[in-house]
Amino acid sequence: MKTLTAPFENPDQIHRFIKQYAIEKEENILIQIFTCVNKKNFIKELLTLLTKLIPQASIIGSTTSGEISNEGALTDSTVVSFSIFQDTKIKTSLEEYATSSFTTGEKLIGNFENNEHLKLLISFSDGLHMNGEEFLEGIYSKNPQITVAGGMAGDYSKFEETFVFNEKKITNNGAVAAALYNKDLNIFTEYNFNWESIGKKHTVTKSDKNRVYTIGDMSTLEFYQYYLGENIEKLLPAIGIEFPLVIKKDDHNIARAAIKKHDDGSLSFAGNVPQGSVVQFGHGDVQMIINKSLENVKSILNHPIESIFIYSCMARRALLKNDINLEILPLREISSISGFFTNGEFFQNRFGSTFLNQTMTILAISENDEKIENVTPNIFSHKLPHQDDAALHRTQALSNLIEQTTQELEDFNALLELRVKEEIEKNEQKDALLNMLKNQSQLGEMMEMIIHQWRQPLSAITTSVSSIEIYNESNMLTDDILDNSLGHIRECACHLSTTIDDFRSLFQGEILYETMQSKTAIDKTLAIIKSSLIKNKITLVKNHEQSASITISLGLMMQVLLNIIKNAVDILIEKNIKDPVIEIITRIENDKLIIDIKDNGGGIPEDILPKVFNKRFTTKDSKIGTGIGLDMSRTIIETKFNGKIYAHNQSPWAIFTIELPIVK
Repeated sequence: MKTLTAPFENPDQIHRFIKQYAIEKEENILIQIFTCVNKKNFIKELLTLLTKLIPQASIIGSTTSGEISNEGALTDSTVVSFSIFQDTKIKTSLEEYATSSFTTGEKLIGNFENNEHLKLLISFSDGLHMNGEEFLEGIYSKNPQITVAGGMAGDYSKFEETFVFNEKKITNNGAVAAALYNKDLNIFTEYNFNWESIGKKHTVTKSDKNRVYTIGDMSTLEFYQYYLGENIEKLLPAIGIEFPLVIKKDDHNIARAAIKKHDDGSLSFAGNVPQGSVVQFGHGDVQMIINKSLENVKSILNHPIESIFIYSCMARRALLKNDINLEILPLREISSISGFFTNGEFFQNRFGSTFLNQTMTILAISENDEKIENVTPNIFSHKLPHQDDAALHRTQALSNLIEQTTQELEDFNALLELRVKEEIEKNEQKDALLNMLKNQSQLGEMMEMIIHQWRQPLSAITTSVSSIEIYNESNMLTDDILDNSLGHIRECACHLSTTIDDFRSLFQGEILYETMQSKTAIDKTLAIIKSSLIKNKITLVKNHEQSASITISLGLMMQVLLNIIKNAVDILIEKNIKDPVIEIITRIENDKLIIDIKDNGGGIPEDILPKVFNKRFTTKDSKIGTGIGLDMSRTIIETKFNGKIYAHNQSPWAIFTIELPIVK
């Protein structure tokens, strides 16, 4: 077999191409059409032309988010791929959406005779209505041995309408397939993912197949807004392709990209996201993607290959931009290549079948058993042309920083949960902070605060690295610019390290006393809860310049302060206070350090005021609190620090006052 690929420019040009290679004289021909033109009339006219020129040909095609040919990645083009077989028979079928994506897959595979010669199904579905994962499950329910390759149609991220078609029909809501019959046909499939997981792990709390309603305690739209910014809503679903959710499935990571936004705050994804799934955001590593593509070339060379088809996610092109050809073109050294950029990819190898996002999938086929002997040696030495070794190391360092810090947070979270459980089992009255955080929702809030604190410095590091690359590409990178950017990266990295140190101080299992300035303990506490105040639009007024030396356990002192401030936050939110304010003021009176923590939530009801430090007293729902916080705060201040703590009102303020002895 052989594959010939041509751009479609006009009817005369494609006619000359067909005549030049005498394609019309062949018997077994599969034509694949990949087009940027999202107009039904254009597709219909092109099909009419090709069926007139080559009436015996079988045709399937798709609209795209970019086209692939021997020239590499193309934009705003139409690519026509002619595969000419000697012994392989081809049949095509198109199925409109029927009841469900699963049923559509069942019906489509049912249109083909199932015998030992049926070896391969190349299939394209529309990119907006179909659930790619269920579509594949429908096919495999009828024929679990068949190899399926292809993907979902695109429309250059407009998410308005996509088309798939064969020589007879066109649809914007359904799927098409070409079945290849030849029991001796050699088939090899490979894929390249290399999207790293980044950030905290989250649990999908409500979903229905590919529609996700809530992640954690937020709607899916709120979840994207919280982590990617308030303005993200107007960019969805297009931006969702670049920031997929990564799920671990069968010991390997797969991505799910958002393809539709709903009025209720839910998002639909190209494949299923089961309720209870643990997800993280994905981050594309450019150099790893390029390196893996070269490994794919080496792997393919171990197999007989006559034609290569590439079905790659549009997100890879968005990430790699012009460097996408470094992933694609090495394959051209082996054989003719053609394909398109998809809204999702169909893949199967010896380990099973799956629906993918963010992935480049490769289908290599041959009618003979001969392997490729001679390839260009330099295809194994590709790297990004604009990256010198130093830039490459910086990119790898950033990737490693993200990976390691994310893992540290996850490991630390697991350790905290274990220690909380152990402390509860030992003694509920133990005055360590871990006992106070035995409620898992409280632990989750603390982790959320820390992770939120990491977002800005991580973003700043990424921006600095990108600016270095841009200056370098423009030949404008000077020593001063490089030094300033690296200095900024170091500052941000120090901030990340300091946040973790503060967090470790907060969760010290052993009570360690030290003498320090009161301002230090307050500032470290505010660094942890600052994100919660910003999120809830609470103004923080602080005046603790009148600092003094005190002997405390930093972790226990931070917990007392956090406990009081967090209670104030809850009250301000619960009462929906307009212009909410929390004030922290320190002063020195009679050799005592006085810390006042105030909120304008209307004060503490007079009948409750005498009870707020009582053991087990709480005004919160049993699912939210245990009443142990203020009681243990008093125990810490009075028995561990030899101080006093009390509450009073000064309308509209509720005031908690802490008195501590000063070290002279």
